[in-house]
Amino acid sequence: MSQTTSGTKPAILIYGNSQAERLGHVAAHLPGLREKFDIKAIASKPAAEKDGASSFDDAFFADVRVVWRQIEPGDPAAHWQTLEPRIPSGCQIVTFPALHLFCQWPFIGADPRQIEASNVFYPWPDAIAASLAQEELPDDALFERFMRLSAKLLPDLDQRLRIDAARAQAMDARADIKLWDWIEANLRTRALFDAPTHPSPATIGEVLKQLVARTNELTAAEQLRTRQETDFMLRDYRGQDTEMVPVHPLVAARLGLAWYEPDRTYRWHGHEWTFREYTLKYIRWEPFLA
Repeated sequence: MSQTTSGTKPAILIYGNSQAERLGHVAAHLPGLREKFDIKAIASKPAAEKDGASSFDDAFFADVRVVWRQIEPGDPAAHWQTLEPRIPSGCQIVTFPALHLFCQWPFIGADPRQIEASNVFYPWPDAIAASLAQEELPDDALFERFMRLSAKLLPDLDQRLRIDAARAQAMDARADIKLWDWIEANLRTRALFDAPTHPSPATIGEVLKQLVARTNELTAAEQLRTRQETDFMLRDYRGQDTEMVPVHPLVAARLGLAWYEPDRTYRWHGHEWTFREYTLKYIRWEPFLA
């Protein structure tokens, strides 16, 4: 995430992983929020790889009045501990959880091909597809075999959902913003994740609206305006659009995902692929970057 500073207004500092980065992208384009605050950001991963306390000068922190801090597994992380003393006294810190949903992608597992591949090669492994990597079959026969095998090995998705719930509730317990109840209430009617750790625009919007509601320096009228602007902007926002992992139709049926469409396309590094297209390309480990 990039730094943004003008020195003319108080600032909101957003700290977290790539989910927080997407949150910052949306926040920085909301007129009501920009009129009142500068939006600054520090990415937790780069901060972990260098001295977070010395990577930003005192001027960067001087006008920070609000911090939206993401809580991740394992917190308090060492890099946040180096940054926290730099936050001005009296600054409001509002915490929100890192978000994950694995039950929609139950076949995530080992793929030996990832060991030799670069990071751009299918970073979300599919154990069923990987098991068919050596099969030399026509498209129809290969996809049919994949479907038969995945039907045979489909796990108990209700149990997977309970595991997701327990993990999310543990994160919620450590954060000011609580998300799992909203996710559970909307899971079957709205696409909430594009990949296991990629919240969709709808979810990013909910996080942002809850953070705004907890930000003391915003009046009730300013909070209402920001929520309305968030809904308006996210109608066309594409989110983390480089990697959308398709949802298996059997998973959609078992979980009762009313929003699911069998012919839906998913963005993958500039491509628009159906579940079938993505699956066949993944099995064959086809390159997708020219």
